[in-house]
Amino acid sequence: MPQLSGFATRGVRARRLAALTALTLSPFPAAAAQLAPQRSLVGSYSAGALAVAFDSSGAWRVTLNGTLGVEGGFEVRRDTIVLRDRGGPRACTPDIVGTYTWARNGGTLNLTAVADACQGRRGALARAWTATAGSIQAFVGGTVIDGTGAPPRPGTTLVVENGRIRDMFRDGSKPLPADANRVDLGGRWVIPGLIDAHVHLATDPSNEDNRATVLRRLRNALRGGVTTVRDMGGDARVLAGLARDANLGEIESPSLVYSAIFAGPDFFRDPRIVASSRGVTPGAAAWGRAVRDDTDVPRAVAEAKGAGVRALKLYADLPASRLRPLVEEAHRQGLLVWSHAALFPARPSDIVDAGIDVVSHASLLAWEPVAQLPPYTARARADFDNVSPTNDAIDRLLRTMASRGTILEPTLLVVSPQGQPSKAGAWAARVTTRARALGVRIAAGTDGLIEDAETARPNLPEELALLVRYAGLTPLEAISAATSVAASALGVQDDRGVLAPGKAADLVVLSRDPTADIRNVRSVEWVMKAGKRYGGTTP
Repeated sequence: MPQLSGFATRGVRARRLAALTALTLSPFPAAAAQLAPQRSLVGSYSAGALAVAFDSSGAWRVTLNGTLGVEGGFEVRRDTIVLRDRGGPRACTPDIVGTYTWARNGGTLNLTAVADACQGRRGALARAWTATAGSIQAFVGGTVIDGTGAPPRPGTTLVVENGRIRDMFRDGSKPLPADANRVDLGGRWVIPGLIDAHVHLATDPSNEDNRATVLRRLRNALRGGVTTVRDMGGDARVLAGLARDANLGEIESPSLVYSAIFAGPDFFRDPRIVASSRGVTPGAAAWGRAVRDDTDVPRAVAEAKGAGVRALKLYADLPASRLRPLVEEAHRQGLLVWSHAALFPARPSDIVDAGIDVVSHASLLAWEPVAQLPPYTARARADFDNVSPTNDAIDRLLRTMASRGTILEPTLLVVSPQGQPSKAGAWAARVTTRARALGVRIAAGTDGLIEDAETARPNLPEELALLVRYAGLTPLEAISAATSVAASALGVQDDRGVLAPGKAADLVVLSRDPTADIRNVRSVEWVMKAGKRYGGTTP
């Protein structure tokens, strides 16, 4: 975090300086109650990716790209401001206060450190800041679908500040912030930003996934309502750059999390993994690792984590005996584990028993009752005619998934050409219906974000339509599959996937009711990601 890391300073010198500074101050919050903040300081300011806000209640906060760093209380004494941290991932201990002079000249706020033992706070704040016009936005009169599965809430106000949802309440039940920019939604529908839980952006960056093409895909996906994506295996060198640029707002793109592929040695002859490993021996890359009996699992997982991945993706040619060590080590190092629903020779129950977090491709669950699985190259040849989705073995598997909290990502779209399920697609839809009935959480992913046309729209609404029409999800459940449940699948549930105070301001405004027809998620008027508004794609 530029100029924001290391807020906590622990040395003796720092303690002494903090104590000397504190002697000159009345303790918080009493002083804040006695000395109201000067109105000319109150407001929001930015300096590159950093933002600072001072509000009339005496609270202040610093964010980086809309993500909270520190929040606390402040007190103004003429041309001096005194700050104390109260919380946030970059906060100093509350006993370390900071004293700054401040001067506002038109739209510029200058903060100069007088005494602050917290080096990170001093480095972040002591600079010239530019006032942010209309930084508080109040969206009034919308019908909010919050992503939790709760019924729509008509007549709801959303207050957005510094890239986050500051408040949400019934229209008129609270006064709007005095400095808010009021936007009347006129009854339009508001849903959380959509999350496509299965995309591939960097399989072949030197050719079909070249940067210009991928940037067009990402731009169109964002304008179509997709604010976050989960990349399920590609060149991490490219993905890290895309994720960084998206996070900083340097490209028009959904936020991006991505995985490293861990698979058996035979998989690394696949031309896709060869393409995403250019310059490295296939199977030896941190983001594409061949797993053998002698693999140093802790080191391999650490190297994957160093490549910036959110999770390991287990793909193919892996026996059951290799799964649990991978899963346990990944979890120990703070990574999730995502997997195809069958790994050949490992079957679905082996995968779930090992503690996988998310399984992809419902059609692969058809391999559960088979005595011996074939090589992964035969994965599409399951006997869909003679294996029932309610087979006892599959039922046991689904009940185990429900009890463990394992998420199922069905990817109906890839087995439904032109929107009509194939034999595999019909079977996948039926097993998804059964999984839902038994309490398995369903996440929505396409395995194909968007087409390449200049005006293409994302494929995720088609996946949602298939889940409703063929798998029996309600429109509200389908929206949750692409918001709150998908956020859990990606490990971003603390920040995204639900419209609620404190969450990132990722939202989509629709002109038509998606609960009446899930296809209305196509009726995008505009999109907001981290508080920044983008044009929609309504036909």
